[in-house]
Amino acid sequence: MGSRRFVFVDNKDPTALFEMTLDPGDLTVERIHRRPLAGVGKGMLRDPEGLARVDVAGEIFLVVGSSLCVVEGNRVCDGLVRVRYTPDGALPAEPMAGFRDWLLARVPALAAAGRREPDDGGLNVEGLAWERNALLFGLRGPARPGRVTLVRVPADVGGPRWTTASLGPPESIDLRLPEAVTAGIRDISGPARTGDFLLLLGRSAGHGDTPFRLGTWNRADDHVTLLDVAFHRSAKPEGVTTFSSGGRQRILIVDDGGGYAVL
Repeated sequence: MGSRRFVFVDNKDPTALFEMTLDPGDLTVERIHRRPLAGVGKGMLRDPEGLARVDVAGEIFLVVGSSLCVVEGNRVCDGLVRVRYTPDGALPAEPMAGFRDWLLARVPALAAAGRREPDDGGLNVEGLAWERNALLFGLRGPARPGRVTLVRVPADVGGPRWTTASLGPPESIDLRLPEAVTAGIRDISGPARTGDFLLLLGRSAGHGDTPFRLGTWNRADDHVTLLDVAFHRSAKPEGVTTFSSGGRQRILIVDDGGGYAVL
């Protein structure tokens, strides 16, 4: 939420966000603080995977998105939550009722995938970013060789009510990868000062050996450019963002296992 404070989600805890503060000198973790979500009851947000910051008229909003997947055959993960950011204490939050059904009804290509579990080619959303009055959802699945998919949904994040009436018609965006691998989007960040979005890519299912990669995408293009960044085989990067420190542009990556790296 500044040059040293970052908010992230934990998919095992749908009742809170987590705020991490970096030391200004060596950029190591100074503190991680749990921030409860006030107003989110049981089942209103399941399997949170994406987080986007939206600035409206001097106020900071955070939008938290579920994976929207089906697990264990019949348990549906739903949730799109608007959070009003405050520096301290619990965070006021408003869940949007019926977001998953609304989206699947308007993107027919996702309707069939929405009935399947992620490892069977089902819907699985992990990335979320803000771009020109719209939310960008990055699909981990379903995935196709050499392609990744985003869904752009216009949204009135700062409006008086947080309902599906706050959303505009969705648009699917297909991006080409430079390699014919089957990968999914694990997170999105941006746009950075260059105007490019950062895409964190990895295997689309829970199995397989597709490596994690970091790439960029410019809104004017339909392809992803891969960066020369290698991840250790044991790494499970799930979140990425950019920030400035010491006059330099930095990249922060957080790991599903609790680690982090600053590039």
